[in-house]
Amino acid sequence: MKPLLRLLHTTTWFAALCALLILSACRITDHSEREDELGTEHVNFPVTGAGSVDQGDLPRLTFDATHADMGRIVQGSKVDRTFTFTNTGGSAVVITDVRGSCGCTVGKDWPKDPVKPGEKGSISVTFDSEGRSGKQDKTVTVVANTAPPSHVLTLSGEVVGPSITP
Repeated sequence: MKPLLRLLHTTTWFAALCALLILSACRITDHSEREDELGTEHVNFPVTGAGSVDQGDLPRLTFDATHADMGRIVQGSKVDRTFTFTNTGGSAVVITDVRGSCGCTVGKDWPKDPVKPGEKGSISVTFDSEGRSGKQDKTVTVVANTAPPSHVLTLSGEVVGPSITP
């Protein structure tokens, strides 16, 4: 009788643990009140059923410059650069992500709302030289609803040790 009670006790605890894990994994969220969500008016399907692409309607990012020279940087300092762009396409550009090639290069600020055709925008990037030395070439990838979907921005500079003053 004792082994049966022990098995029943263990099974009950296991079932309770499984139920707790399942319930805690579910996200019970009411999304009906979200105002910042993108709607279908921001989605562009440039390919028709026949497979042809209407290039005129595609969103397009055109950057004023895709490279920024940071010059000489004192080790431990941070350098901010801003890349400006224009939507030269036929529909709104939605930037979904800006990611650096490593933890030292971070995209800080970019338009979260759709950028309409003809409008300008900017992307701020920060390079942290802490723990770096010598020539540095870093990239930042901008992901958007464009064709191609990613755009690479580059930063270069030379990190030098802090100067010693008597």
